[in-house]
Amino acid sequence: MRLHIYALTAIAAPLALGACANAGLTNSEKAMASESTAEAPYLKTEVNELNKLTSIYIDAAALYKQAADIPDKNNGIKEMLLELHDYRNGEREVIQDRVIALGGDPATMGEALGTGHRTFTALRTAVDNDSEVAIEEVLRGEEYIRDELAKTAKTDLTPESAALIKKLQVSVNAEIKKLEAKDKAI
Repeated sequence: MRLHIYALTAIAAPLALGACANAGLTNSEKAMASESTAEAPYLKTEVNELNKLTSIYIDAAALYKQAADIPDKNNGIKEMLLELHDYRNGEREVIQDRVIALGGDPATMGEALGTGHRTFTALRTAVDNDSEVAIEEVLRGEEYIRDELAKTAKTDLTPESAALIKKLQVSVNAEIKKLEAKDKAI
């Protein structure tokens, strides 16, 4: 809840200040001021990178929910995966809010690769229907997120987006450690 309040504040404050900044401008000056910030080439690239991450997070959350439906022979795995599903959905919303703040339209669908991964997971669990498969597939999903975050971190980003990516990297690395420990314990 607090995360949503912070995100809304981060979006509303610049909009309110932007309205004040346009007061007293001529029509041509207002038109120039109202141009989308995403029209700057570097911001378009940043929006595209963030939207790619958004699609990955959409796929990851769907995969984690699917993996949580695998029969849980080991107490706590289902809850762990559902919690991770919710957490990644929250992070996806933060990324989408950042895209909006940059003047872009946030992605709302996953990637074809993510759909393929979920299909592979469904086929794999038809043969090996257990919690270990669920953990391993979610771990692969988290490793993919980690790798994509690392690629995005190497691109030219505004300081705010760079800080967001760094925060997401810390989060995914912590989850990878938890999943690796759980996988070894099974």
